Amino acid sequence: MQEQWPNTHTKIHIILMGLLSILFFTPIFAVTYDLESIESVRIIGTKEDARKIAGSGTVISNEDLKKTIDTDIHKILSAVPGVFFRTEDGYGLRPNISIRGTSLDRSSKITIMEDGVLVAPAPYTSASAYYFPTTGRIHAVEVLKGPSAVSQGPSTIGGALNLVSTPIPVDGKGKLVQELGDNGMTRTHLVAGGDNGTFGGMLEVHNHSSDGFDSIANVGGDTGFGKSDVLTKFRYTKGNHEVTFKFLDLDEASEQTYVGLSQASFNKNPRMRYGMTQYDRMDNDGEQTSLTYKGSFGDIDVIATSWSNDYHRDWFKVDKANNEKAYGISNGINNVIEAANAGNADAQGILDGTRAVQVKLKHNNRFYGNEGIQFQISTEIANHSLTFGYRDMEDYESRLQNYECFDQSVSGTNSALYACSTGWTGSNNRLRETDASSYFLQDQISLDRLTVTLGYRSEEYDKVENRWKDEKPTRTIKDSKYDNKKSSGDYSTFGMGATYDMNENLKLVAGFHQGMSPVFNGDAEEADNMELGFRYNKDTTSIEVMYFASDYANLVGECKNSSGGDCDAGDTFSGGEVDVSGLEIDASWLIERQSVSYPIAITLTSTDATFENSFDSDYFGVVASGDDIPYIPSSVIAISAGFVTDNGWSGYLRMADHGSSCSTAACGTFENIESYSYIDLSLRKKINDRLDVYGVLENVADNEDIAARAPKSGARSQKPQTYKLGFSYKL
Repeated sequence: MQEQWPNTHTKIHIILMGLLSILFFTPIFAVTYDLESIESVRIIGTKEDARKIAGSGTVISNEDLKKTIDTDIHKILSAVPGVFFRTEDGYGLRPNISIRGTSLDRSSKITIMEDGVLVAPAPYTSASAYYFPTTGRIHAVEVLKGPSAVSQGPSTIGGALNLVSTPIPVDGKGKLVQELGDNGMTRTHLVAGGDNGTFGGMLEVHNHSSDGFDSIANVGGDTGFGKSDVLTKFRYTKGNHEVTFKFLDLDEASEQTYVGLSQASFNKNPRMRYGMTQYDRMDNDGEQTSLTYKGSFGDIDVIATSWSNDYHRDWFKVDKANNEKAYGISNGINNVIEAANAGNADAQGILDGTRAVQVKLKHNNRFYGNEGIQFQISTEIANHSLTFGYRDMEDYESRLQNYECFDQSVSGTNSALYACSTGWTGSNNRLRETDASSYFLQDQISLDRLTVTLGYRSEEYDKVENRWKDEKPTRTIKDSKYDNKKSSGDYSTFGMGATYDMNENLKLVAGFHQGMSPVFNGDAEEADNMELGFRYNKDTTSIEVMYFASDYANLVGECKNSSGGDCDAGDTFSGGEVDVSGLEIDASWLIERQSVSYPIAITLTSTDATFENSFDSDYFGVVASGDDIPYIPSSVIAISAGFVTDNGWSGYLRMADHGSSCSTAACGTFENIESYSYIDLSLRKKINDRLDVYGVLENVADNEDIAARAPKSGARSQKPQTYKLGFSYKL
């Protein structure tokens, strides 16, 4: 991987490792710990812990993940109220996730972590960096909302998502999962390792590939992906102190496209791609390294982590068609789709390949990196549970982007790629960097039945941007407008939550917190947030109902290729004041009979998210007060029902309905996304203590509804009916 940025935190990392080593070999008090719980860095903990926090929280355990055997994070999160998503490729390779109405484009407005470490390759500089941990290897998922999310930044308006990686095996030598399915799908997940109480180690390999379910018109070709993760962990434990080293190497090559379909094309064949997308391809690779200390000094618990992440991606994809505007149509691919939707026969011909045009594909070639240190100290003093956390980090995004072209002929074939006249432009040859530090203080005060949690967070960051005008990537001719262009941010936020035990089964919950989301250019997005509700738990029945509201002082949109809009990628735009409110319901039951039990779960979210002012923007378009926020549906519901028998059989049915939404505030005829639904089935049989076999059928009815219009106007279908068969074997 090309190195773009000096490793300025190296000395800090060395110092931290040295301190950890000293701690490790210092005489300590012997305490017995569960090895899995001490290794995993969680923001909530167990499901029981989620019921106690002063805010909304959901824990999806490893047992939950085994029920439906999902590898798409969108489907996993359908079990969490208040979470919205926009599917794109049908596999969840690059998720678009919103929590309580935050902008969902590339999940850039929520805090995403793996084992407590920020996973966006540049969380401050470019949070929407097209990387997401491979869900198939994830052990558990935590979602935190409400005032408790103040402890997890930098984005704290909606909430935080923490993915827990596979722990080092302590009750065996690991496992092997093998799957085969439709469209040449294969998935292999191998975990091998062990722990003797002092030393532990693990090798995890996850390979997932598919030929894809779309077809490419006229020219043919694969539309799938191949993704590989290799993760190693080493752990040393001495008494109540532990150090874990983690290293991840990741690679992906996927034949994916940004180009959706005109409505006419979608009506004809919703699972077809245009021939001009033949060369579209995403290549990415990266390395992640972390060293985590976790232990106790008497009544003080400490978690400290030093990490470094490097990531590179090149999404080579259609950017412009009809380059010389020979047909009087703007050449941006989204403009061509809009013209086709409006009935322009030439535009539809360009898409169908019956018009001879030059097609320009852009190498969205970018290098990212972040590194830093963070620690958290917790203790209890009388009726106070105190936690202090600190993080110091820096990240960057480096763009070196250029074009290649091909000629589309009326014969239905494409020429070979050749170099375009367009070279390296100022907006595409740039380097952005951020230095950031933050800390939070949280105090949980127990007053008999009443528990009050107070939280405070501080975020400070300095940003700098440089751009170059070179027509080649030499970076010698600077753009004076962006010569060491600097900006900074200094934000403090406060949160307060309370729970009151009405009795041993019923708990009232209320909270308020200030939230923010950093923006590279301009002021941060800010909102005041509140929630009010209750939790009821008795025997095998659990019900949680929450009302939430967010009052945005300034919604901020960032122009991206994935969002569309007549703007330059990276520019930011204010959407003014926005109100978001809604109701979340999460309920589950377990009906037990003599030899079989029936688990049932329902999650429902009803949301109203609207602009409070009228304006015209290159990013948001024409907005009138009262218009809905794009892509936030009015309702989402998911129902899961299953059975578990004493003789090892289990099965689950999941039905999900995603309410209607729009890709723009104005919501034109071809920007509307009607509600869509799907049903998934899974069946599992435990053969013995080591071997399970299972089968999964997704989208049983093979629904072909529009699941997204992205960017903006191109229609995309939900994933078709697919099956997979597999087994899980404990080594």
